[in-house]
Amino acid sequence: MPVHEVTQDLRSGAHEAGAARPTRYTLRLLGGFGLERDGRSVPVPQGARRLLAYLGVRQRCARWEAAGTLWPGSHEERARANLRTMLWRLHRVTPEPLVEEDDRLALAAGVTSDVATLGAASAALLAGRVPAGVGAGVPAPATGELLPGWYEDWVLTERERLRQTQLYALEALAERLTAQGRFSEAVQVALTAVQLEPLRESATRVLIAVHLAERNINEAVRRLELFRADLGRELGVAPTPWLEHLVRAGVHAPAFAPGVGGGVPV
Repeated sequence: MPVHEVTQDLRSGAHEAGAARPTRYTLRLLGGFGLERDGRSVPVPQGARRLLAYLGVRQRCARWEAAGTLWPGSHEERARANLRTMLWRLHRVTPEPLVEEDDRLALAAGVTSDVATLGAASAALLAGRVPAGVGAGVPAPATGELLPGWYEDWVLTERERLRQTQLYALEALAERLTAQGRFSEAVQVALTAVQLEPLRESATRVLIAVHLAERNINEAVRRLELFRADLGRELGVAPTPWLEHLVRAGVHAPAFAPGVGGGVPV
């Protein structure tokens, strides 16, 4: 399950979930900014992108919050004026409104954001549920950096939050697939988590647990040694005793039963 297929699966699930009310606009923020109308790219002025992206991440916020976050160095009245200008520009981008305005700002009902889709799917996975609109073949959360090349403070904060969300959800999904005996899919999902953060022990632990659960002992030991080498080279530390014990137990156990963490000796 390569990363691009993982992302496409999530988008397909979101489409099925919204079948009752077709979505005309899709706002893409993971991997770069993009707005599409019925699958066709829509140009958005550079300045207006900032407001649309902010709402794509936050979904709904007060006017003063958007103004203060997007123009932090400006006087309050100037920031509010800038916000009004951006809203006016956004209203000229498409025939239908992209933003709803009342006492708060929000994306219009006909606009979906890949960040919101990621959040909903990840929350479902972490709660042990299947994401809405998705069948038995549960898709992994979308991957991709939030707005690469953007360095505003709010983007940096949200980028790290989303990265952690992706990692936890991928790990949870890999554990679920392992418990179901779907080892090939579990390996691909766990590898996606490892690729996102090679030095994250919990991601490597989930991958090792899949290999142990399918009795692929050589792969489990090899992954431990690769992780040990990476940690030593990059951070000058060793894997935790917990990870070492997991592999030792797997090497000597006669059989494994799926469970939390991938494989439990029986």
